[in-house]
Amino acid sequence: MNFCDIDWADSDIEKIEIEYNCATLFVFNYTLQKQLIVKFNGFIGLTNLLIWDDQMIDHAEVHEVQDNNSTPFIQMLFATYDKDFNYGERWLNKGILEVQIHLVNHTFFSLYCQSIDITFD
Repeated sequence: MNFCDIDWADSDIEKIEIEYNCATLFVFNYTLQKQLIVKFNGFIGLTNLLIWDDQMIDHAEVHEVQDNNSTPFIQMLFATYDKDFNYGERWLNKGILEVQIHLVNHTFFSLYCQSIDITFD
């Protein structure tokens, strides 16, 4: 299933796990009545992760990073590493995805990775 094909509204974030090369988001999706396990492979980093009082998703979107100056995070990444930089399995010239998760309390966070896999539990 494609990330953009899922209705993320009113889904609950249950847990976020961050490992060296992968971040995993566990979400209960009320539309599908299933837990989704979203793996962000080639995990690069995240921004704006706050402690919030509400973990319900309003909407989520994914964008391919086209511009090395698109966000302060991407600017810092490319200022620190050459675009051909290889770190483990991550090649910056293979593309970067920015996933924005917007919560119902008007906060959001972004995850940066190279690919996304979604499975159902």
